[in-house]
Amino acid sequence: MPSQPPDRSPREELENHCFSQAIDLQFCQWPEFRLELVNGQFLVGGTLDGSRWLLKEALIGWGLESAIAFAPLDRWWEALRLGYSVSCQTEADWLLWAESLPLSAIYRDETHPPLGSKYVGEHRWIRDYLIQALSSALSRSYLGSRFGPNYGMQLGQDLLIPDIFLLTAEQLSQNISHDYYTEVAAHLIIEIGLPEQSTVDQQIRRNLYERAQVAHYWIVDPALKQFQFWQWTPDGYQSGRLDPDGCYRGVANLSFSPSIFWLAYEESRSPYLQKLSAFTCVNQPRQWQLRKEPGAELSYGSLPFAPVVGLAPQPISPEQFIAWCPETKLEGGPFPLVGGVTGTRNAIALLLMSLGLVETVKLMPGYEWVRVLRRLAREQQQDAQQRERWWQQASAIARRLKDEHGVGGIGVIGSLLNDQPLNTWSKIQLILWDVPEGFRKWQVWQTLPDSPPVELTEAVWALPGDRPEISQRMQILEGTQKPHGPRPQERMKFHWVEPDAAT
Repeated sequence: MPSQPPDRSPREELENHCFSQAIDLQFCQWPEFRLELVNGQFLVGGTLDGSRWLLKEALIGWGLESAIAFAPLDRWWEALRLGYSVSCQTEADWLLWAESLPLSAIYRDETHPPLGSKYVGEHRWIRDYLIQALSSALSRSYLGSRFGPNYGMQLGQDLLIPDIFLLTAEQLSQNISHDYYTEVAAHLIIEIGLPEQSTVDQQIRRNLYERAQVAHYWIVDPALKQFQFWQWTPDGYQSGRLDPDGCYRGVANLSFSPSIFWLAYEESRSPYLQKLSAFTCVNQPRQWQLRKEPGAELSYGSLPFAPVVGLAPQPISPEQFIAWCPETKLEGGPFPLVGGVTGTRNAIALLLMSLGLVETVKLMPGYEWVRVLRRLAREQQQDAQQRERWWQQASAIARRLKDEHGVGGIGVIGSLLNDQPLNTWSKIQLILWDVPEGFRKWQVWQTLPDSPPVELTEAVWALPGDRPEISQRMQILEGTQKPHGPRPQERMKFHWVEPDAAT
């Protein structure tokens, strides 16, 4: 008999699959990239392991100073003492300890099983098809509205991001849907599982949805090509069954055919060519619509960015999560980006709040922390001189904006007004008002030096979280009058459509 190949590790299986399918290995190694708030913690892919992975990648790419910026240096030294169980006090003690540590050029733990899945392609295809098919059926029936994948659902103090979920018209009529999240448990949630991480959907999320009394929960397994249907009862979730014709009708006024769905998957994986829809809905007697109307809205940037980072984890409130959580978009490379540079800054801060500094220092070699902390201590001794240079540059830019571009008023907020030393995230943040028509910020940016970074924001477009500082602390560099108030806010409001109006 031919000899059997040796058992492969999860990582070897993943590498072999990616090689045979011509898939970029990094996308299969990443955890499912959804950012959620559970028990006051900022979770990546539904687990703290995913959060540790993202923070470690950020430390490697952006440097340890990207995290050190969020707490005083003495707090980081204390974290090192606790994290590595050492009693160093003086600089000589730390240098001696650092020199005794073994060198390690590779920070990534290559022996750890991957957090991702080889089914990332199937996951994306299944999600996109279900979104298209469900949205098409709902648009004709007025049963409700589909949300996801990057839309939150607040359950008490948690804020989850299901792959797909449905809110009925009756739920929407309570005006509980906002730009980024809804305040009610969905009527139907569909999660596309990653078989290698099945515990997340089969146990963790299922328990959360069950406690919140989510009426219907479906799980799709791309490996086994099957659906699980769960219905909430006072005794907990009960398994749903297909009708004799192969359709699932456990959700009132909605029918779903798994066979039609998998037929599209097997034959062409092109749902837009299919003549039969996997979903059908019973048309509802009343029509409705969502309209933008004046109203305050809690959304990204609504609160001033002021994370509290300690030795131990610090709880994150739903309001902080909504206001600070970056766009769910991860770009790899030597400098991983999570929704841009500002989004990456926010993500690092939220991760530090969730893990605490003692756990954070364990993610990278101890001698690296000693090296960077000593360097930053030297740089902070020159903070006054650097701050003076930044003020001079801010004043020079403000004069140019007024004299060459006709901007009526320029003020400064942010890093230059703070008491903390300048750090890797600091920037010259200028607020502009009475801006002439035709002014183009990008034309100014092209002529500015790369360092220090400069941000130009028209006052009417400032984030709500910056408004208190603009009105109370901003220092005017050019012009005399204060800027006008922010642009009017809007939010979505639900309206039943009367029969005459619908006609």
